[in-house]
Formats: sequence, C-alpha cells, structure tokens
Amino acid sequence: MCACVLQSLWTLDNWKPFNDFKGADMNLVMEINRNYADWADKLCGKIIPVRGNFFCYTKHEPVGVCGQIIPWNFPLLMMAWKIGPALACGNTADLKPTEQSPLTALYVCSLIKEAGFPPGVVNVVPGYGPTTCAAITSHPDIRKVAFTGSAEAGKIVMVGAAESNMKPVTLELGCKSPVIVCKDADLDKVVELANNAIFFKMGRGDHEQPGGFSTLTSGRSRVTGRLLHIDIREIMSNQGASLH
Repeated sequence: MCACVLQSLWTLDNWKPFNDFKGADMNLVMEINRNYADWADKLCGKIIPVRGNFFCYTKHEPVGVCGQIIPWNFPLLMMAWKIGPALACGNTADLKPTEQSPLTALYVCSLIKEAGFPPGVVNVVPGYGPTTCAAITSHPDIRKVAFTGSAEAGKIVMVGAAESNMKPVTLELGCKSPVIVCKDADLDKVVELANNAIFFKMGRGDHEQPGGFSTLTSGRSRVTGRLLHIDIREIMSNQGASLH
C-alpha cells in the first residue's frame, strides 16, 4: 500500500512516467537505505599504536543537526541520499524538499513517524528558498548543510553557512554537463549516449551513462572541429525526431 501511494505521489510531484518508479527509483531507494542501515553499527574509532607510554585513539561523534536541501528531479532518491548517512552516523535531519515536489518527502516523514522514530529526529520543512533555505543555512544550531541544486543557489547556501556559524557545507551542483567528443569517436554511439542523457526521465535525469559519459540533468555535446559539430547535430536531430 505504501509503495502504491509513493508511486502516485512521485508521479504527481514531477510528472515522470508512472512505471519508471518501480524499475528505477524505488529499487535504488531501497538499496541506499539498506546500505546506510548496515553502516550504523560499523562506524567506530581506532586505536593507533604510538611510541611511548601513551594511549592514542580516534573517536567518531555525530555532527548534530544536519540541514538538507534537495531538488525536484528525484525527490525520493535525494531524500534517501540525504537522511540515510545522517541518521546512520547518529545525527538528526532537517530536510527541505523543493516547493515543486514536496509530496513524497512529506509522506515518507509520516511513515518515519509511524515506524516509531523519536520526535525531532527527522523533520521535513517545506517552503521557499529565500525563507526556508535561508533559515536552514543561517541557523546557528544547525551544524552541517548538504545541498543539491543549482550553482547559483549553492553560492547563497555557502554564504549563509559562512556568515552564521561557519558550518561545513556539502554541495552537489547541477548543470548541463558537457560531453567531450574527439574527432575519431564513433558518432553514432556518441549520439545514442547523448540522446539517452538528454531524454532520460523526460530530460530530468541525473546519472552516468555507460562508456564514461557523465551527465547531470541533461547532456550537451561539445565537439572538436566545425565539421564534426555539423555531423553530430544532424545525427542527433534525426534520432531526436524518431522519438515522436
């Protein structure tokens, strides 16, 4: 029942194909949550041998409250990536979903409450960037911020974190990642991979293609030489037209 509700909310959130949920996102979310759950009892310090009559050791301690800001394109997957490691390390999470796709995060928060998590361990805080994001990045009691989004917003997050309590910031910034194509490349293969990057999840993908083509949201080709530029544009246009 919960999976069906999540699947429906996921589709309403960002209008991705309904059946893609089980085949891609949900399987990844389950794997990610299991992976971080396995780490919960394996994060420990070390005893380090040193010269002299000394006892030397390291100790890992939770950071505290972690502010987490996620984008719209993979709301459920991004939530797993953010709260999974934070909780496994003994932290609490204040997560802000984007205003365009907050439904899955809010529903997962209700499941977390139903599962018996103590109040305040996971908090989902909907809102807009200039208000909610600013409050998270500048609040002195938040000790760490993880942000996924645009480079422009990432700069604002860094400034807010620095001007408050110098909290550490982890940034995953989006762009139209270039595909670098050499003159001796197989153009048909290049176009196939580039088109998959652009049209994956209706142009909303964030993944790495086979063959080393790294894409973020969608791929844009950058080629060497004008002749190659013309050739690859013609091939891409023909393949793109065949998708209609």
